[in-house]
Amino acid sequence: MITHLPLFAHHRPTNVLIVGGGDGGVLREVCKHECVENITMVEIDHKVIAVAKQFFSESTATSFEDERLTIIHEDAAKFLQKRNDKNQNKYEEHKKYDVILIDSSEPFGPAESLFTPSFYDQINEALRDEGILCAQGECLWMQLDYIADVFACCGDIFDSVDYATTMVPTYPCGQMGFLLAGKGRPTCRIPVRKPSRDMQNSMKWYNPNVHRASFVLPHFVEKKLAPLRPRYSGEDRAYSNDYDDGNDDHDEFSEECFLKQCSIS
Repeated sequence: MITHLPLFAHHRPTNVLIVGGGDGGVLREVCKHECVENITMVEIDHKVIAVAKQFFSESTATSFEDERLTIIHEDAAKFLQKRNDKNQNKYEEHKKYDVILIDSSEPFGPAESLFTPSFYDQINEALRDEGILCAQGECLWMQLDYIADVFACCGDIFDSVDYATTMVPTYPCGQMGFLLAGKGRPTCRIPVRKPSRDMQNSMKWYNPNVHRASFVLPHFVEKKLAPLRPRYSGEDRAYSNDYDDGNDDHDEFSEECFLKQCSIS
């Protein structure tokens, strides 16, 4: 889901960046999209990939030999900072990414740099127009305040922010969330491509109806996140999924800084 939600929400994703994902599962799913031409994986620990190849060669680690793949062993925050540095690197528009996937560990310890406003700024800069970020979004039962902080932060940086949810039996509480943020686009909730018959036969979970349904949130979650969503006007309002709490103040586009609601420092 962390792969197919953003990739099927994009008309033609050709250049994809994977942050983390050393077990190869996200890579395996990205490789199912024939329209993808280039895949860059930034995995800080080369041993993760080595172990995955050794023990998961028949499950997740099946696509490391794909000719579209380039692997870089580096801290992703530093990687993007160097890529975006216009003084040192001519970052041409065609080299930017259509989709960036963050398949990282928890937002503590080694992965802490991947959950900061400055990192999301770097991602926004690295995305093409209409580009999409999809990141692991934690568990709504245990970390809703944290989810709201990151949601508000991305609401200040990106043009749209959505939260999707799915069931993962091995994850705490059996639920996993995904934060999707769009650059120059109203939403990621609507799939704009369909899986081919071959792709659908290889999938156990995703289909267009599951895509749409994953953005339907429980009442208490939508109530928490709705005030933090970027607002749209005109025909973009058709894509708005604002929580209806009877407050007309949500009807007008707000220029307030969402970042001030974020406790991330």
